[in-house]
Amino acid sequence: MPESASPPTRRVIQVMELLTRANQPLTASEVATALALARATVTAVLTELTQAGWVRRDRERRFAPGPALSALRTTRPDLPAPAVSAELKALAVAARCGVTLSRIDDGRLTVVAKEYPPGARVVPGLAVGQSIPLAYPAGAAVMPWRTGAERDAWLTSATGPARRGAPALLRFVTAHGCAVFRPDSDDAGLVDVLTELLGALGGEVVQPELRARVLRQLARLTARPYREEELADEEPLPVSYLSAPVIDNGSAPYEIQIGPLRSAVGRAERAQYLEAITYGAQAVSAALRGPDPGAVSQRG
Repeated sequence: MPESASPPTRRVIQVMELLTRANQPLTASEVATALALARATVTAVLTELTQAGWVRRDRERRFAPGPALSALRTTRPDLPAPAVSAELKALAVAARCGVTLSRIDDGRLTVVAKEYPPGARVVPGLAVGQSIPLAYPAGAAVMPWRTGAERDAWLTSATGPARRGAPALLRFVTAHGCAVFRPDSDDAGLVDVLTELLGALGGEVVQPELRARVLRQLARLTARPYREEELADEEPLPVSYLSAPVIDNGSAPYEIQIGPLRSAVGRAERAQYLEAITYGAQAVSAALRGPDPGAVSQRG
């Protein structure tokens, strides 16, 4: 992301974007953690926004958009929450790991919802409502359904060897309906260490900047896309995450992601992950279209 000409203004924008996209009020600590900002900075921003009416604070010291934003906020919810939430929970159980649903538009990726199965390892990442600039390979699952201009902009964000492999990634998504990512072989053990570190720190990190650095490092280490011939290997392989498009009226406004973050996954289990996410993406797509009276769920 280019350096901001006015960092204080950028911080205010980040806080407002987070609060307007979140599905529940957030504490100052939660805002600071999600945005990797100092608690004192966030508190000062929230105080000014509250006094101006752009933010309101409830009795539990949680913050949400205030009355001054009422005329600017959309009246249409992003998703039919009950139907989509049910399918996300079902996918989390089927895949036995966390599930994230993100909206991709205007060159940004925004987390819409997250679900975890009971007892699953929770790896803190982007918070619900958090928005980041879209860059390769994030959003790979929706790119075959986007305009040529959008694909070109996305491909341009890839650098070095990744740029040469980006077209192959799009062909894989088109053929299989999903993308599969892995860490580099030498990094698989480090991914496990960083994952455990994030799980232990949770959302109570004293230095949010450190947590943000760990998240960026983990994202970098886990973003190598698999090629067709690699997944055919009989040996166990590391799998960081899989992503698939959510289709709505011929377009793909959302990307769904599951995150096993495992250093060794056998071929049969890799096939199960592929089946789980493609089925889950189709189910969420169907939920967007509304109930089908003749449909019967086949999820096992």
